[in-house]
Amino acid sequence: SLEGIPAIEASVPALMNESFITSAYGSNEINSLAGVLKKNNFSASFFHGGTNGTMGFNDFCRVAGYDAYFGKTEYNNEKDYDGNWGIWDEEFFQYTAQKVNTMQSPFFVTLFSLSSHHPYFVPDKYANQFKDEELPIYKSIRYTDFSLKKFFATVSKMSWFNSTLFVITADHTGISDDVYFSNSIGCFAVPIIFYRHNSNLKGKISQITQQIDIMPTVLNLLKIKSSFYSFGQNALDSSYSHFAVNYSNSIYQIISENYLLQFDGTKTIGLYDIKQDSLLQNNLVGKKITAEMLLSDKLKAIIQTYNHDLIYNEMTDSNKLKIGNP
Repeated sequence: SLEGIPAIEASVPALMNESFITSAYGSNEINSLAGVLKKNNFSASFFHGGTNGTMGFNDFCRVAGYDAYFGKTEYNNEKDYDGNWGIWDEEFFQYTAQKVNTMQSPFFVTLFSLSSHHPYFVPDKYANQFKDEELPIYKSIRYTDFSLKKFFATVSKMSWFNSTLFVITADHTGISDDVYFSNSIGCFAVPIIFYRHNSNLKGKISQITQQIDIMPTVLNLLKIKSSFYSFGQNALDSSYSHFAVNYSNSIYQIISENYLLQFDGTKTIGLYDIKQDSLLQNNLVGKKITAEMLLSDKLKAIIQTYNHDLIYNEMTDSNKLKIGNP
């Protein structure tokens, strides 16, 4: 979660051993959806049903330019506390809906859910509705989906619903009974949904996309012309060669339409044809030289740019970032 929020909110990838939020660079200047939209007369609010201060989200909100943070303290009703993470999703989603309904348009709101986390409990009143399945996480995900359905049932009756862009995504993956979601590519696979009622946002796109693409995609859909700094690209731009970068256990990865390349900071250690070998059984290092060189050079450029701009505090719109196509 600590790594997902800066990626989603500010297009800052997670390419170091600790989260941007808790790192020595956590007070750096950044641009974010909140900051860019505020320049265009939007207010910006962050809703998180956990204990205020948890995971440093309220500190990140100050850096990112949010106007307000609503947590468990502001909710102020202990009877809806789940005993672990914070306020149950159903109640906190409804609280968010009612708070947003008092805001003057235009507004930007982030809502961070809680209930689909370990230990995967659901409220006692739904024990018979959401029962244990193959994996314990399933029932809690179904409960969060149920809470989201009730949220949309509520906001669909509000005056701002038809003119609002909703983005639904995950901060990270969970446990799965599918072996694909345990490997080095599947463990990063989450859905991203862009929804606006009665709009042309219809269909499914299977191209490579990443959390850092959300910010430029949202700004494009809202037709915001302000300049901004971003490692990502408009996910709906079919002319672009889309990619994803990530980092885990001291290994960098870049994923293109056809290949996954792994780099240990010194040399390429893995290259896989993800269309023919989704379980990553056949390492092609040294066998697909052109693809290996193109992806390796691009990944090194991203790492170098990321480290430089982080160290010298240059992740703002005054240093517009352009990552070239491989």
